[in-house]
Amino acid sequence: MAKKLVSLGGVLLIFLLGPARADKSLFTPDVVTSPLIKKAFSFLEKNRDKIITNWIYLTEIPSPSGNEGERAAYMRQIFKNLGLHQVQIDSQGNVQGVWPGRKEGKRILISAHMDTVFQGVKSIKVRREGNVLKAPGIGDDTASLINLIWTIKALQEAGFQPVNTYYFLATVGEEIGFVGMKAYFEGAKEKFDLVLALDGDLGKVHYGALGFGGGKVVYKGPGAHTMQSRGIPNPAVAVAKTITRLYQIECPASPLERWTILNVGMIGGGRVTNAVPQEVFLTIDLRSASQEELEKIQAQIQQICREVAKEEKVVFDLNLRKDSPAYQISGARESFLVKTLVDILNYLKVKDIEVDPLGSTEANVGLAQGILSVNLGRTYGRFKHSLREEAEIEGLFLAMKQIILMLVSLEKAPKLDY
Repeated sequence: MAKKLVSLGGVLLIFLLGPARADKSLFTPDVVTSPLIKKAFSFLEKNRDKIITNWIYLTEIPSPSGNEGERAAYMRQIFKNLGLHQVQIDSQGNVQGVWPGRKEGKRILISAHMDTVFQGVKSIKVRREGNVLKAPGIGDDTASLINLIWTIKALQEAGFQPVNTYYFLATVGEEIGFVGMKAYFEGAKEKFDLVLALDGDLGKVHYGALGFGGGKVVYKGPGAHTMQSRGIPNPAVAVAKTITRLYQIECPASPLERWTILNVGMIGGGRVTNAVPQEVFLTIDLRSASQEELEKIQAQIQQICREVAKEEKVVFDLNLRKDSPAYQISGARESFLVKTLVDILNYLKVKDIEVDPLGSTEANVGLAQGILSVNLGRTYGRFKHSLREEAEIEGLFLAMKQIILMLVSLEKAPKLDY
């Protein structure tokens, strides 16, 4: 299948030419009864208490974006203890470990990010209430690091001898724009065949990359005391007009590959109640599965701001994101990668399975390279990115079984033409 590169507004889009994919799933239920899988699953159950203790320990190492060093040192030591090859911390701070397979196998990159969103949180204490662990970062994405570590241990204990070569990566800066993953790809000498990002809620499968195109609009005027304000341009009025017109923009809800949404999240400005403000702002959150829709709506936003500024006789500054485009690979929904994962989730009776192209994980970086990529959920959780974050213990063990079955199934991955 040939690959076509298309430039759209300076952004490179990647499509696979030819008929839509109609691959077969690589998972069959009989693999679960194999001695390998039985041993791997048994190992997880026998080490349940150790896994939970390890999860708590790692969560209590603060690791905000930009300060992942302590976790990185821990992950490097773990990778060395596991006997992985080419263990190193790269110049960006990512930790790599390689489990080599055979020459004819695929090169599969599996990532989990070390950073959390909790800047300034210097002390973390995990609380357990039955099946739930509570602490900032307990799920996103510490659970995935634990999944990574203990999946490798379970497969080693079971005697797994891979055909594929697996590149395990603990990354930095995911929460601030996939910084570590992007840098890793830029410096990688290998060409990867598949990317698996351990991130997101268990059962949520994303085969496409959601694009982000929002930003901030600031209107400015001369200002004046209320008593002298008649006829003076008012930036607050410009903001009000802009918001009204923004919500008249048509954002498609279907098909999923063109799904788009817009939201005004913040407004602010002015310093006192008895004066026309000199400066007022609003923020826009714009997301789309389609780069074409993203750029079309960005153009509409720019036009609205220009028109409002002219009508209200104010000036404006507008900054819209260009650094996180949407990527879709034609036929990805019907690829063996997605079908295999969905079949595994169904077999494990994972609840509330959702399959869509609206991904916002490190799989996005693989998709940007035209590589079939998908995320694998870490556990069931609640209150992500808040200090009261929660994650379920049973969900973690289900997620590890998911990963084990996925890696074993991918040993039969077909030849990829890219």
